[in-house]
Amino acid sequence: MPANETTVNQGGNGQFKTTVPKALAEANDLDGKTLKWITKSGSAFEVRIVEDSNG
Repeated sequence: MPANETTVNQGGNGQFKTTVPKALAEANDLDGKTLKWITKSGSAFEVRIVEDSNG
């Protein structure tokens, strides 16, 4: 799988999970950040960094 793709899996509790590619997380300093997911269309969404919970 290319570095800019990831798989979404459904857990036993019904919640869907995915990982953030390491290069993307490091480039955007995502450790401890809160992300907001926004639907743009039926086949596209946007993710925004909205909060840094590390203080």
